[in-house]
Amino acid sequence: MPDAALRLIQSFTTTLSPGTDLLHSRDEAAEWLHAAGLLPAEAGLSNSEFAALLRLREAIRDVLGAHGDGREDADAAARLTRTLAEGRLVVIVDPASTVRLASAARSSYPSVVAGIAVAIADLAAAGDWLGLTLGSAQS
Repeated sequence: MPDAALRLIQSFTTTLSPGTDLLHSRDEAAEWLHAAGLLPAEAGLSNSEFAALLRLREAIRDVLGAHGDGREDADAAARLTRTLAEGRLVVIVDPASTVRLASAARSSYPSVVAGIAVAIADLAAAGDWLGLTLGSAQS
C-alpha cells in the first residue's frame, strides 16, 4: 500500500473513536488538518466546510465499514463520491510525462478534500482500496 496514502486515510478515519472525536469543533478540526499537512497554517474552516468535513469522514467510514462486512453500500459510495467532488481534481502531466492528480481549487477546503481524494485514488491504483476496512484503518 502506498504508505503516505494509507497513513492519511487511517489517521482521518480514526479521528472518531468511541468516546473521542478529534474533529469535535471547527478549531480542533483545523488543528488536525494543519498537523496532517492538508490545510495551510493561516487557514481555518467555515461552518459549512466543517460540516462537509464531517460528512466526508462519515462517508469514508461507511464505505470502509461496508468493505469490512464484505458488502456493497450504494448510498455510502454515492455520498463519498459527492463529498470527494468538492476536491475539483484534475490530471496533471509534467514534461517527463509523469501523471498525477491535483486540485484545481483556489481555496483551502477543496484542497483538503483533494488531498484525501488523491490518497484514496493512490490506494485504489495500488489495488489496496477494496481491501481497506474500518478495522484495518484503525490499526
